[in-house]
Amino acid sequence: MILILGASGYIGNNLYNKFTEEGFDVAGTYSKNKISGLVYFDIRNMNLDEIKLDKKIHYIIIASGININIDNSKRDWKNSYYVNVTKTKIIIDYCFENNIIPIYISSDGVFDGLKGGYKEIDKKNPVNCYGLIKNEVEDYLLNSGNKFIILRMGRVFGTDLKDGTIITHMIKQLKVKKKLLCADNEIFTPLYIKDLCQALIKIIRNKYEGVFHLISIEATSRYKIARAVQKYFNLRDVEIVPCNINSLGLLEKRPLLINLDDSKFMSLLKTEHHDVKHYLEVISKKK
Repeated sequence: MILILGASGYIGNNLYNKFTEEGFDVAGTYSKNKISGLVYFDIRNMNLDEIKLDKKIHYIIIASGININIDNSKRDWKNSYYVNVTKTKIIIDYCFENNIIPIYISSDGVFDGLKGGYKEIDKKNPVNCYGLIKNEVEDYLLNSGNKFIILRMGRVFGTDLKDGTIITHMIKQLKVKKKLLCADNEIFTPLYIKDLCQALIKIIRNKYEGVFHLISIEATSRYKIARAVQKYFNLRDVEIVPCNINSLGLLEKRPLLINLDDSKFMSLLKTEHHDVKHYLEVISKKK
């Protein structure tokens, strides 16, 4: 059985639905947003033993947490650290004690963004609180001597106009604004939510372990995405202005060149990369 902690969140819920669709024995938890079929679990004050399941758990996907946002991690550092590091380490210990493989949803934010094209073996050096949190949990797994899976990714996006992820949000912004500032110096590799689900299914079915970088779109920026949206939907009336992301008055510094290299995953399990236009076509077909 696979247990997904945080199955009411965007990533967790998509994983839960896809694993169920693929015929896996899967259970999921929620803490705030109640969803039928999920089990209540509050990572802050509950232990995993309190989740009563009738089958042996083989994997626990850690997709739960609070303030999973760069600025919020800084703004509420004490609580963010307690839940996303201290309590997450307790979950990992539970996994190791019960012969369960933990699967940790990590981020490109563990890198400093000075060079880009990061591989799994490259040195980590986070520059903000969010990255520090991800890095500390990663190191706990990496130094454990036990089996684990770490999935590093950039911004995860979908093609449902209501999901509020980077491409669909950009479409909405460009349709209502006359002028939009978009960072052109933060380079990242977005990951399509369906690709994330399929990648993890393949990793589990093939019994792979370790660290994996996952991407769907080659290195891009918010500015490039905005221009692609503008061109595809012929939104000529809006002015898209390139800017420096660290000049926007954000609370935390953003690493700039954080695009990931997924050649390790590609060498094991062939997948396809697409451009932004491909996903805009998917979105258009849903209208």
